[in-house]
Amino acid sequence: MKKRLFILTTLIISVYAMTACGKGKEEAPASPQEVVQEAAEETVKEAAEAAEPENLLEDFVGDMDLSGSWDDEVSKRASMDVVKNEDGSYDITVHWGGSATETAIWTIHGNYDPEAGMLSYDDGNYSIHTVDDKGNETISGEEKTSGAFMKEGDKLRWQDSKNAEQGLFSKTTE
Repeated sequence: MKKRLFILTTLIISVYAMTACGKGKEEAPASPQEVVQEAAEETVKEAAEAAEPENLLEDFVGDMDLSGSWDDEVSKRASMDVVKNEDGSYDITVHWGGSATETAIWTIHGNYDPEAGMLSYDDGNYSIHTVDDKGNETISGEEKTSGAFMKEGDKLRWQDSKNAEQGLFSKTTE
């Protein structure tokens, strides 16, 4: 807003100077201060009309149905399946591929809070699933995690205590 006001003020002063050069003494334009004041008042009025407080946070709060399949746009190695339970809570499973034979898996349960625009949790389960060349799966590294899914428009940003990388998930199916 300050940058817009500065540009507008500079433009108005330039126009004032050009206008003053072409006018006779009998038709003096408004003073630069009056022109700047009018421009500032108009800019504030336009900004107030354009900014509706409930729309400022629209991308970050409000209702959102998390159920369905999601893919991570950042790593391109993670996917997420979300099931909405009858009580409104969600069961979330995140698969994060570390290699062709190893996948980290999180199982998370929580409630989405539309006022906060997020689902936070303190009791996620993390484990590493490794498949050997004979197809046998071993599970290791099991531990509890905490984190949150935060609404960003129609996407979800994910941060977890066990994963240094953030994920930005887009819904692929309902």
